[in-house]
Amino acid sequence: MLFFLLILTALPTKANARQSALLGLAQDLHCANSEQQASEVLKKLSESPPKPFGIPDENLTGGQNVELYAATVDILLQVLYQTIQQYPRLQEKAERIALLWNYCEIINDGDLADLHFSNQNEVIKSEAIGPFPANKQGFGIWGLLGHRFKNRYSPELLKSSNLYSRELQDLIHRLQNQCFSHPDFNVWPSKSDNPSYTGALHLSEVMEPGKKYPFSWQQHCNPQPVLPPKKEIEPIKKKVTHWVQDKPIRPVNKPYVKPEPPVVESIINTPVVALENQLIDVKPRQEKPKPRLKPKLKQKKSAWSDEIEKIVLEIPLKKYKLPIEGEEPVISPSIPSGNSNAGPPLPLPPEDGLGIAGNFYHRAKLTGQMSVGTNASWKPLSYYFVRGGINYTYLPNSGKFSYSWGLGYDDHHPGTFSAQLNNWGPIYPGDDPLKGAVASFGYKFVADFLKPYHLSGSAAINVPLAGGASISTTWMWSPIEHWFVRASLSKSLVSAGGLDWSYSFGYSDWHPFTFSLTYDNWGSNPIFDSSQGNSFNFTENGAVTLAWSWAF
Repeated sequence: MLFFLLILTALPTKANARQSALLGLAQDLHCANSEQQASEVLKKLSESPPKPFGIPDENLTGGQNVELYAATVDILLQVLYQTIQQYPRLQEKAERIALLWNYCEIINDGDLADLHFSNQNEVIKSEAIGPFPANKQGFGIWGLLGHRFKNRYSPELLKSSNLYSRELQDLIHRLQNQCFSHPDFNVWPSKSDNPSYTGALHLSEVMEPGKKYPFSWQQHCNPQPVLPPKKEIEPIKKKVTHWVQDKPIRPVNKPYVKPEPPVVESIINTPVVALENQLIDVKPRQEKPKPRLKPKLKQKKSAWSDEIEKIVLEIPLKKYKLPIEGEEPVISPSIPSGNSNAGPPLPLPPEDGLGIAGNFYHRAKLTGQMSVGTNASWKPLSYYFVRGGINYTYLPNSGKFSYSWGLGYDDHHPGTFSAQLNNWGPIYPGDDPLKGAVASFGYKFVADFLKPYHLSGSAAINVPLAGGASISTTWMWSPIEHWFVRASLSKSLVSAGGLDWSYSFGYSDWHPFTFSLTYDNWGSNPIFDSSQGNSFNFTENGAVTLAWSWAF
């Protein structure tokens, strides 16, 4: 028993984890479970003294013998970015804090330093010690690592349309003096433009060899009970009636006209306005009791209508938004392996548009078949869509029309679910449109640690209306914006067959009014089973597609 007690007391917990005051604010912001809590932490950060380093020190005192670790600033910058993603209405507050600080003391073209302010009023810089709990993601997201981090976040404050060009240039110049790289060109300020910027840090060795980052960072927050909001008790406002006497004093030299008694209702404590040449008498007036209305009989709802109302209320109706700058939408896992008739991906319509998007394409299968086609979709609400497509094959057999259709819910952001019903066809005139339809239920992974490697992934369960279900996962690598390599792996849940995979690569831009050129091979390409065919089938199942997209 004593042994287990010793083990339990040695385990790190949130209670005994050592944190500085600055890191404690980062922890509170990271674990805030409401917009109001996050706003209060941001206010504390904005009021913290930035001297002597240009960024608040670990103790938030701004005095002597204070220090600041680069690993703490890295965590804080990452948490500010996560706050913007979690609470969009706090975007401006979080951006103002990040743009207020001066980073010249702690960075130099990506070389990070730990800072110490001595009794001689001198900032001592030493090589930054690790480990970095945020893996330098905070510096990279805000563009403080130069060209090493391509998908940087560009603050909306620097893209505000209400700033005159002169003011915008002054703001950018000030940020460059704070060693905040240019939002458009991602470059560092030159020495001539920034006299206070020395260029090289000439970092000293770590003062204590073998020393590690002394604080603990709690990446996962302990769930906290959310208390119900307190109901504010509004004061009861009594109403009295102010009315004018029937016979006011007659004005001099004016004929008397008996006015109708007006009734004016006002709240207690409202000052009475004296009318010129008129006597106002305030008397309580007894209001006649209103006749009681017969209660309306509540119509009985059937069990079926209750279920429909319950389903409608549970439908997510979050606002449709485009990806932020530098972010690629996650590929939808709705196309099952083995379907070579799937069209090229549709562009994303603008946020303030009609929600209509489509493309025109020409497809050349490597076996010699040629076809042209078009696809279009409509997002009437949130991320719900209705899709349709037409394909015309003109080689080797001319005159073959076919079509496809789909509907459902598909959010392109990471960490979201999708539910779709698609029939990619080919469906020829006279065919049953439901034959070959597949219901897909997918999830797009949230993997921040994969973003520096430009990877994104998703998983899905595919259930044909006629056939056996299967599971699949799709991963995409995009080392250069809009250039991609994609691979999908699927496994049947009912048959004893092995794994099957498909692959694609090329150039595809999700913006409307752009071209795309891709090679697609949707399989079926068996793995580890040569009896079922070649694992690549590059010519047999491959097709090259040239498409032009549009959206309104």
